[in-house]
Amino acid sequence: HGHPLLDRRLFLLDCRLPKEAVRQQHPALWRYLQEGEAKGVAKRYLCRGRNPWYAQERRSPTPFVCTYIGRANRGGKPFRFILNHSCATAANVYLLMYPRAVVAHALRNNPALARQVWQALRDIPVEALLAEGRVYGGGLHKIEPRELGNVAAPALAKLLPTASMPGRGQADMFDLHTVVHSSADGPSNGARAAACKRSAA
Repeated sequence: HGHPLLDRRLFLLDCRLPKEAVRQQHPALWRYLQEGEAKGVAKRYLCRGRNPWYAQERRSPTPFVCTYIGRANRGGKPFRFILNHSCATAANVYLLMYPRAVVAHALRNNPALARQVWQALRDIPVEALLAEGRVYGGGLHKIEPRELGNVAAPALAKLLPTASMPGRGQADMFDLHTVVHSSADGPSNGARAAACKRSAA
C-alpha cells in the first residue's frame, strides 16, 4: 500500500467511470485519456475490448505470484515465485496463484504457513519447471497456467491437510490466473503445484 519508493513512479490507471462522468468530475484525467485516444491507445488489442477502454480487469490480490517468462541466465531459474506481502495487484507479467478452499482455510488458521508454502514453491527443481514449459529463441522460457499446474510438488502437499480434501487428492491447491492489463486435474507423483483455470477476462 502507498507509493513506490522509486525515482520514476509508474501507476496503473483503473477507472470505471463513463467518459462523460470523467469529463465533468475529473478534467485532468479527461485530458489524459484524450491524449491516449489521440495516440491510438484506445484501439489497441487489449483496450478495444474493454468498456470503457481504460478500465482494468478486476482481480483481487493473491498471496503468491509467479513470473511466467524469463531466461535461465548463469544457471538461475527463469521462473520465480513471490510472496506478496503488500497485497499488491499484479500486472500481466505474473501468474496469480489463488489458494483454493482447503489451502485458504489452512492459511487463515496459520498465517505463518504462507512462508512455508512459498519456500516449497521456490524449492521446486528448475528442471521440473522447464520440462513443463516451452522455450523460444535466445533461451527465453515460458510457462502457462496449465503447464505450471502439471509440475509435481510433493513437498508442498506435505504442508497441507490432505484428509480434508476427499476425492480430490492433493492436486487442487491453487487456481492460476493471468491478468490482462494493458496486459488438469488427475493424480501425479505426490502432488501438482496447481490445478489450473485460465482466466483472461
